[in-house]
Amino acid sequence: MRKNASEGEYFLRSQSLTLLQGNDSINVIDRVVSTRIVDYPDSHGIDVLFCDFNGRITDIGSIYKIQEKILLLSSEEMGNITRKTLIDGKSWDEKCDLIIADEAIGRVTLFTPDFQSIFTRMGHQGIELERNRVIEIDDMIAVKSEFPGGSVLDILLPLNQMSDFITILEAAEYSEMSEDRWNFVRLLVCIPNLTDISGNLPNECGMVNLISNDKGCYPGQEVHARLESRGKTVKRLCLLTGEAPISPGKYRLSNGSPIHISSCESSDNVSYGIAKLRVDDIETGYVSLDGVNWKVEPITYL
Repeated sequence: MRKNASEGEYFLRSQSLTLLQGNDSINVIDRVVSTRIVDYPDSHGIDVLFCDFNGRITDIGSIYKIQEKILLLSSEEMGNITRKTLIDGKSWDEKCDLIIADEAIGRVTLFTPDFQSIFTRMGHQGIELERNRVIEIDDMIAVKSEFPGGSVLDILLPLNQMSDFITILEAAEYSEMSEDRWNFVRLLVCIPNLTDISGNLPNECGMVNLISNDKGCYPGQEVHARLESRGKTVKRLCLLTGEAPISPGKYRLSNGSPIHISSCESSDNVSYGIAKLRVDDIETGYVSLDGVNWKVEPITYL
């Protein structure tokens, strides 16, 4: 993990939570996401993209397969539209019920070098954390996720149990992150946000691994297939690292090339930003903006 991620921090996340149940649920959601999920094992999570018919990202989600049910975590701002996409893709004779769980389940994300310790404090020994493995403990779901800049642990709990869990975190000297601190750490770890990827093609965002070229049709599939066979990526989403503060917006590099910064945050004389810029400008590893040099790293998701 890059520097400036403090030990023992947590953030209460806002998201859309949708529970799908019924024998045809997996097929309903598989036909509208870019990632093949029908063969994915139970008790595992998988990140998925929702795209429009032009192949551009409209939403990003995580799917947890739990026994015969599917839990979909998607962005708060696109929640209703994404659910409508699922409903519109359902045939009248398919068995798939959608239950909105926004007001029933809470999500807290943990940042710490020692995820195991929180389970020990809860009295659970021998918990084996593996990337994207869904761990169920009573009413709690825990999933470890890995990103280009480090790992996080997501905990899902019924909202009426969240305060008790926060008490455990605070007893373990975890500190709650402010919105600004969360945004800083999110950028540091490169956790994708709809602000940064919406309207872009997956290959521009380093998300080609979320595209399954061996699955059937889904919105944007033809565009993705053409890009795979003969397309060329002209722009890429990157992490900027520097010392000067900067604001979101469209700028010009010192060489005249355009750059669009979608997110940025500063702390302790370090600034991180998510920016979209031309591939040719990334090759040297640094770019100059308003006379300030920024380290630039293309973001690639697993």
